[in-house]
Amino acid sequence: MNKKAAIYARVSTVAQAEEGFSIDGQIALLKDVCKQNGYDVYDIYVDRGISGKNMDRPALLQMNEDARQGKFQVIAVFKTNRLARNTSDLLKMVEEYQKNNVEFLSYSEKFDTTSAAGKLMLQIISSMAEFERNQIVENVTMGLEKRAKNGYYNGNKLLGYDKIPNDKRHLAINESEAEIVRRIFNEYANGKGYRAIANGLNKEGLRTKKGNPFDIAGVKYILNNVFYIGQIKFQQYIGWNEKRRKGYNPNPIIAEGKHEPIIEKDLWDKVQRRMAEMSKKPQVHGKGTNVLTGLIRCSSCGHAHAAANTVNTVKGEKKKIRYYSCSQFKNKGAAVCSANSVRADLIEPYVMNRVIEVINNDKILEKVVARANERLQEQPVQIDRNINIKKAEMNELQTKLNNLTVALSSSPDLAPVLKDSINEYQDNITKIENEILLLTEKLKDKHIPTISVDEVKTALKAIFKDVERLEKHQLKALYLSVIEEIHFRKHKEPGKKYEFFITLKITPEVLKEVFNDKQPEEALLSASSLFLSNNILYLEI
Repeated sequence: MNKKAAIYARVSTVAQAEEGFSIDGQIALLKDVCKQNGYDVYDIYVDRGISGKNMDRPALLQMNEDARQGKFQVIAVFKTNRLARNTSDLLKMVEEYQKNNVEFLSYSEKFDTTSAAGKLMLQIISSMAEFERNQIVENVTMGLEKRAKNGYYNGNKLLGYDKIPNDKRHLAINESEAEIVRRIFNEYANGKGYRAIANGLNKEGLRTKKGNPFDIAGVKYILNNVFYIGQIKFQQYIGWNEKRRKGYNPNPIIAEGKHEPIIEKDLWDKVQRRMAEMSKKPQVHGKGTNVLTGLIRCSSCGHAHAAANTVNTVKGEKKKIRYYSCSQFKNKGAAVCSANSVRADLIEPYVMNRVIEVINNDKILEKVVARANERLQEQPVQIDRNINIKKAEMNELQTKLNNLTVALSSSPDLAPVLKDSINEYQDNITKIENEILLLTEKLKDKHIPTISVDEVKTALKAIFKDVERLEKHQLKALYLSVIEEIHFRKHKEPGKKYEFFITLKITPEVLKEVFNDKQPEEALLSASSLFLSNNILYLEI
C-alpha cells in the first residue's frame, strides 16, 4: 500500500509577487514529487497570506492534528521556511511528526530527518535561514533609521499629507486635509475637548485618512504627533507585533523632517501646555460605581453603553444624575449615534430585582428554561447558517485579495501603495478562518443537552447568593462574569417608560468557581448537562 502524503503550502501575498513561488506553483511541484516517490496525496493544506512567524495558522493546526491522528505518513513542503520561520518551532514540529511516525520532506533541501545527520542538516539549514532573515530585518531597520535621521517619513498614510507619485522620499501637503488638522489644533487650544472636536468634524461629514469617523483617540493622536510641526519621530515602540505598547521606547529617534509643517510651533506649544494641564486634573471615576458599564447595548447601533453624569436643576436645586449612554455617541458625537440614555437609578435596581424575581418564581423560571432549551435545540441550524455566512464573507475578501495580488504581480512597484490593504484583507481572512474552525468544532458535537428548572435554580441561587449585600465593585465583577448583555426599548404600554431584556451567560468556569469543584446535590446533578458539560448556557430573563 502506498504511503499517504500531506502537502503544505504557504506564502505571503507580497512574497508571492516578489519571490515568484505561488501557492499553485508549490502545490503542482509537490504533487509531482509525491507521484515520483509513490505517495498518494491525502490532502492539501494551504495558509494564504499568513506570516511564518504565526504558528496558529488554521491549515497548519489542522494538518498537525491530522498527523497526530495518523491520517498520513509523509508531510511535503516546498521549503522548510514554508512550515516555520523560527528554528526552534520547526525542530519541535519535526520531532512531533517523528513521534507520530510521519516523515518530513522538503523539496528545496534534501535530507532525511530520521537520521542523526539529517537532523543536523535540518538544524543547520534552518538556523542559516533564520540568520539570513534576521540580517535582512536588521538591514531594513538600519535603512529606516537612516531615513528617519535624514528627515524622511517611514509611516503609514497621514492626515494632511499625500505621497508624491514616483517619489518615495517626499510628501506633499493635502490642503483640504491640512485644514482639518489646523482646525483640530486651534479648537483644542481654544478650550474644546477631544469629544467635542470629533463630534463637530463628524457632523460636517469630515473623515479620517482611512474614511472613518473621528473619535477621541484619533484626535489625541493628531494633537500629539510631532510630524505636524516638521519633525520625524521613529521607533517610539520596538517590537510592536509581539510587545504592542509594552515595547515603548523612551528614547525614539527625533529629527528635523524634510516635509513642510502644517502647524506653527507657537500653536503646538499652546496645545501641549493645555494637554499637560488637563492630565494633572484628578479623574474621578468612582471605582466600581457604574455596575452595568459595557453590559447595556445601544438600541440603535449595538455598541456598549458607558456611564456619564449630568447636572439638572430641579426647583432651583442642582442635582447630579447618573445615566448610561451610547459609547459611540460619547466618543464620536451625535453625527454617529444618539445618546439613547437610561437613568442608572432606574436600570440598576431593575436588573437586581429581576434576577431575584426569576430565582424565586418557579413559573417565570420555567418559561426562561423552556426558551433556553429551545435555543439549544436550534443551535446546530444556527451554527451551520453562521458557517455559510462566514464562508461567503471570506470568499468575498479572498476575491478582493486575489485582485490585489494580480495587480501586484503585474506591477511590483505598487507594493508600498497596496501593502496596507493586502495586510488588512489577510488579517480579516485569517480571523474568519479561525471563526469557521471554532464553529465547525461546535457542530461536531451531536449531543444536544436538555437542562432542567432545578439545575438552573440551583446554579442561579449559588451565583447570586447574598447579591443584595455585595459592595459595588463586587457586584460589578459578578455582573461582568454572568451577564452577556442588556437591551432596552421604549415600552408600548402607556405609563411605562422602558422594557428591559437581560441575557445571562452561565459558563463552566463560573460554575466551577461558585461550587469550588464540588457539585451541589450530587443526586440531582449527577447526570446534569449543565454541570458536567462544557456548554455555555444563555438565559433570557
